[in-house]
Amino acid sequence: MELNVAAELKLVGKTANRHLEPEIGPIDLNGHMLVFTMPVSIDLSYFYDGEGFNVSGVLSSELLMNCTKCNEEFKQTFSVEFSERFIKATEEEADELECYPFSGEVLDLDGMILDLIILNAPMYGQCKPDCKGICPKCGCDLNITQCSCSRTVKNANFASLEELAQLLNDEEEV
Repeated sequence: MELNVAAELKLVGKTANRHLEPEIGPIDLNGHMLVFTMPVSIDLSYFYDGEGFNVSGVLSSELLMNCTKCNEEFKQTFSVEFSERFIKATEEEADELECYPFSGEVLDLDGMILDLIILNAPMYGQCKPDCKGICPKCGCDLNITQCSCSRTVKNANFASLEELAQLLNDEEEV
């Protein structure tokens, strides 16, 4: 998405505001898909200071996710405030200064938008705070039905500690 800044280049220090809704499809992050259920919305303000552009605002959207406890799909909103810098430079120079490059009268916002999404979108979440998850033995969704499985799960890593605790308890009873 490109932002034409021809007018702002002539008016040093004058702040401009824009609302943008770039079309962004699903993003694959090493096999984890970020799927948007509503458009990405960006409210930004920017100004030219004679050397570069200061761009700040809020990016928000809603993602389709799977609950980490019960694996049910749910929608998760997210919003991130940002403040970035664009300078007239090559990509390499901008990377060194940790900002974004621009040339001519246009700011290419694609890199910034993608960075903001990748660095701030939630990767995991729960469908609701009190999600009970699934039973580790029979696999039923405990939010829907209750099973008769025992909830005590023995962990082999702690078997020695459990034996020690039992020995200490036996000594106290004697």
